[in-house]
Amino acid sequence: MVRKKIEVTPARLFFDEDLPYNVSRISESFSLQVHEHEFTEICYVAEGNGIHYIGGEELKVSPGDLFILPLGTSHVFRPRSTGPEHALVVYNFIFMADRVAEALGRFPGLESLKEALTLLNLVPAQPTWRQVRDSSGTFRSLLVQAHQEFLQRRIGFVPRLHSLFIALATEIERHLATTESETPANADNLLGAGISFIRNRFTENITASRAANAAGISIRHFHRLFNQAMGVTFTRYVQNLRIELGCELLRTTRLSVSEIAERTGYQDKGFFVRLFKMRTGQTPRSYRKGNFTCN
Repeated sequence: MVRKKIEVTPARLFFDEDLPYNVSRISESFSLQVHEHEFTEICYVAEGNGIHYIGGEELKVSPGDLFILPLGTSHVFRPRSTGPEHALVVYNFIFMADRVAEALGRFPGLESLKEALTLLNLVPAQPTWRQVRDSSGTFRSLLVQAHQEFLQRRIGFVPRLHSLFIALATEIERHLATTESETPANADNLLGAGISFIRNRFTENITASRAANAAGISIRHFHRLFNQAMGVTFTRYVQNLRIELGCELLRTTRLSVSEIAERTGYQDKGFFVRLFKMRTGQTPRSYRKGNFTCN
């Protein structure tokens, strides 16, 4: 399988020197390709149903689903099908994290929002994307207000957008804190079957949905418990297992790099080599020569 190069959406298309925010309301289509951004994004499903392809995973989405996409997250939304009756409408609140961090650096109490600041790229870290369910409608209200302020640009809209961003960050922190406090003590037991399924089948075309089914829980619940219990996303966990196997095969066999890539679950040798180097800091050939540093 040949993987297409992921497009990078440049920041210059959306921001000017005076405002580090851009808020839009988009009806998703099939024309946009999987892409990454030069900015951070909060996106919210407002209407319709569809699929969110994110970080190598495929998630069904519906109104109330909110996603926090740090820098480097690849994704694209797809409606359920074509036609206005199946429209998938998404609010996108995007921002230049470095400029926002500079503007809000001395805002009192902001440092207490530790997890939200990390996810939103406002402090040095390498966070992964997160999904939040807006059960109260609070996020929707904040994003509708932000969209109106951005479009109308009435007197004071810049400080208003800053204040709405702070409100969003606060709600994200509160939601994550509440979610963590509600995590059952037996999360490891709930995940056990799913993790066993992953470890037995990680070289196959495995998905989080299949692992969640093996665990007997919903895909949403699986992602939440998995991220908290394992400290990494499902995709990163599978990649780590595959790279560990690749390291073992490089040390103990004479298989070619192409053959090892295939045995670890990758049909595209080039993708395997890039991922291997990103995870270990060296190429498979260099590793095979004796520079063993796989973790």
